[in-house]
Amino acid sequence: MQAIILAAGRGSRLSNALKGKPKCLAQVEDSISLIEYQLAILHSLGITEVCVVLGYRAHEVYRAVGDRCHCIINRRYAETNSLYSLWLARNWVKDNCLIMNSDILAHPRIYKRLLNAPGNALTYDSWSGDEAEQMKVAFKDERLQQISKSLSEDDAQGESVGLLKFTRQGMTALFAEAETALAVGGENQWAPAAIDRLAQHQPIAGIDIAGLPWIEIDFPEDLHQARHTVWPLITPAVVPQLAQLQHQAS
Repeated sequence: MQAIILAAGRGSRLSNALKGKPKCLAQVEDSISLIEYQLAILHSLGITEVCVVLGYRAHEVYRAVGDRCHCIINRRYAETNSLYSLWLARNWVKDNCLIMNSDILAHPRIYKRLLNAPGNALTYDSWSGDEAEQMKVAFKDERLQQISKSLSEDDAQGESVGLLKFTRQGMTALFAEAETALAVGGENQWAPAAIDRLAQHQPIAGIDIAGLPWIEIDFPEDLHQARHTVWPLITPAVVPQLAQLQHQAS
């Protein structure tokens, strides 16, 4: 199993709160950043082949992740979006693969539920999905039918967490759909544009994680909630990982 972390964006809505730092380097606790936590969880699950797609202030993120990851730089991060960043990793993937956004903080049980699901799968929260900013999902017979921010509240059945898993064959098909989406809709699209296309001809199961702690960090208030509400709910489940992170930081 491999993993791709999409971390090229600037996160402009958080720039003041982070003093210009990349969003993935936002600290959830002293000396523990989002991406450090994500890598620790992946490694604890046996996933050590990790590709991070960098962009904004890439050198700072590279210093943080070091040689623990394969790094790809999206030098056009300012004029593209996560779909283009995903497509850049097409030649790196050789196995089943997780895809995740660098701005999510999620309980390890969410990762485990996804890994235990057969085939292609997407995590979502059925208790969410009623705001315009959220990446909403709709299912039919437990199979993804649509993923889009433009889904109406009536049609949406939840919010995508931003953590997905695909088989090797699924990844091949996803990259093909990404290439088509880039040609048809341009480079300034979210990665779910390719996932939505893939869902029309390949099954993608939905894994509902409602009730488990997680958050996507887009705004300063999200960062505050991540630090003071979500993180305290996660820490009891990740004591060994935190001890390792604190040792690395010392």
